[in-house]
Amino acid sequence: MKYADIEGLAKKDPFKKGFADLFAATSSNLIKNRIRILPQSIGEPAALLDFLDYDFYLAFKTDGVGTKSLIADIMAGNLRKRKVRNVSIAGLYAGLGIDLIASNVNDLICLGAIPIALSDEIAAGDYHKFIDKDFIKGLYKGLKSGCLSSGITIPCGESPTMTDVVGKNVESITASAIGILRPKKKAIFGQKLKAGDAIFALLSSGIHTNGLSLARRIVEKLPQGYFTSFGQSTIGKELLIPTMIYVKPVLEMIAENIDIHYMSNISGSAFHKIARAKKEFTYIVDRLPKKPKVLEYLQKLGKIPDSEAYETWNMGVGYAIFAPESEEKKLEKVCQKYRVGFMRIGEVKKGKKQVIIKPIDVVYA
Repeated sequence: MKYADIEGLAKKDPFKKGFADLFAATSSNLIKNRIRILPQSIGEPAALLDFLDYDFYLAFKTDGVGTKSLIADIMAGNLRKRKVRNVSIAGLYAGLGIDLIASNVNDLICLGAIPIALSDEIAAGDYHKFIDKDFIKGLYKGLKSGCLSSGITIPCGESPTMTDVVGKNVESITASAIGILRPKKKAIFGQKLKAGDAIFALLSSGIHTNGLSLARRIVEKLPQGYFTSFGQSTIGKELLIPTMIYVKPVLEMIAENIDIHYMSNISGSAFHKIARAKKEFTYIVDRLPKKPKVLEYLQKLGKIPDSEAYETWNMGVGYAIFAPESEEKKLEKVCQKYRVGFMRIGEVKKGKKQVIIKPIDVVYA
């Protein structure tokens, strides 16, 4: 039961390449308006639209919460069936609004962009989802919280009822977001990355929005499923803890002119993302944070080897910053201000592109 097999990761590559070919064949359409896609941003967490006559870029990104919403749907359906009154169903959905915003804005800031707006698409298989008071209350609460945490607004969106495409009692939650980056010289896409740079981790709040398909398969085999006790809560609620939004600390680091050479949001493919930069380097991870309890639990329950766990789940590392060793104290001070966990986890070295995780003897090439 490997996440890569569930997702068909390698098998989707030709599909993705097709869109790269489509972009290559159509990108010239922008030039007539004195706009281009900055070549250095292609393959990065977000694309940069370069307005040639002005000193700014617009960053553009699309993402969603994946299958995390299914956990809230299943738990809500169960609670309603059992007529449980002391649990907030709206609370199950609140984190998803934060997740949606986090999945987009955390990528925008990788290039140094300031997130400004998001357009959502909430698709459901039945219109009743859009009149479900608990769903609406929870989702709105999370979206508002996410907007306040990231400094953005939601000026538009779409709510299609996609009968027979989306399941009757479920929904697909995705969005696109834009950010502004000015002046252009502040763009970060690895141009300064070099051997000797340190790798710093901003710690995660839990599973975030990646690897949920595997997590669900593991948990749904338990007799009590998502209602299995987990500390003072349940495993379902633990999985629904929202993604950390790193906008405020990262933008403050940039504003204070900390010498950041590259940033990577540790999302899909997890520790592979440490080697996301285009340059050929070997990334040595010589220290790891303590595993979030929920991920440690899933790994043990599902008998998932480290080699798979660290390419599926964030395992405690939500965001990676690459900078000179001399910047550590400045980075740490900002993280302390925003109560974000921080630690140095490794170093960039000369060599072929690979991630070597020494504490668990795993290599991703």
